[in-house]
Amino acid sequence: MNPVKNFASSWLAFLLISSQLGFGFCCFPDGQLGTLVFLAYSPYWFQYFKGNNWTHVARDLELIKLMGFDGVRIHYEYVVELGLVERLLERTQRLGLKVIWATHATYWNNKFPTRDFPNETIVQSYKAELRVIANASSKYSHVLYISVFYPIPFPAVAGITYEECLQRINSTDFNNAIKDIVAYVKSFGIKCTVESEGIPRDFPVKFIENADGYFIQPFSTRKDDIDAQHILNYAAYFERSGKKVFIGEYGFRMWKPAHHWDFGMVSCEATKAELVKQYFDFASSRFEIITYFAMYDGDGGWGLVNDDGTLRLSGWSASQWLNSRKDSTAMEKLLAYMTFGIIAEAVAITIIAVFTVLNYKAVRKLQKTQIHSPRQNTRGL
Repeated sequence: MNPVKNFASSWLAFLLISSQLGFGFCCFPDGQLGTLVFLAYSPYWFQYFKGNNWTHVARDLELIKLMGFDGVRIHYEYVVELGLVERLLERTQRLGLKVIWATHATYWNNKFPTRDFPNETIVQSYKAELRVIANASSKYSHVLYISVFYPIPFPAVAGITYEECLQRINSTDFNNAIKDIVAYVKSFGIKCTVESEGIPRDFPVKFIENADGYFIQPFSTRKDDIDAQHILNYAAYFERSGKKVFIGEYGFRMWKPAHHWDFGMVSCEATKAELVKQYFDFASSRFEIITYFAMYDGDGGWGLVNDDGTLRLSGWSASQWLNSRKDSTAMEKLLAYMTFGIIAEAVAITIIAVFTVLNYKAVRKLQKTQIHSPRQNTRGL
């Protein structure tokens, strides 16, 4: 056999099969979308609003999936104490929701005074909960990260001066403690990121060298605006580390607690609904993971969902964007499939035509040879 013809025949077979199976799957491996969009969710809020009923938690997770989110970012307070870790992981896996755990050593100044970090009591209590979460999460491939917050003792909450705050977040003890906590989480085989709630120009935290990346919280500083440049500036600070940067929290609210900074503010629900779509459009073109904060109000009017489980106008807006994105991606995948199929079949037809011409010439030559050669006597003597 001619090796050139063998090679050509193999390529012909490959092209014909590929045109039927579709090359488009290579453009979107495993059907995944480009940017993963998460919704921040806090099961512990049900202690105050719904009595911590697992039925409500399960229903919320189903709603998050129906709205079109790729994953849920779970704020971890009390999930260990209430025995929710395995149940949350099992249900999210069943629903096809990816998981990121958002954790803070002092429960955001609620369990321990943040200004006392990193004393031994706080660190050991934190590690005890992280051990349960990390150990359980190591059995599930849909858990992407455990995020460890810089426990910044913000002056307005911690009762210290701004200068004292900067001294603490830049101290060797503070940063070594975070590095040790990150290493502890990673010892379970789980990726661990570090996250800052403070605007870098005001609270310039140090990079944690063993972190797998950084989550940021670039809430808008301008009313009724996504404040795109602020998002980019916030990200640029952590991109200097050479690690990946994701958006851990970002949202809009119409009211806030008195002690909160004046960020993420909007005039009305209609404006909030429009800005949610603008945020998704902008952030999804620049980050691999983005998050909307949050499903419910909690400590401000952030919610996409009312307490009774019905969607607000902003919730409908988010869901519409998410589901239209998936429809658009499916169409792009189909077009990629069809385009490659057409190209492959066109190439295959060209190869067949070339083979036909070459074989025709060979057959004609053979026929002429047989005509002019003397006929052999095939009869037995």
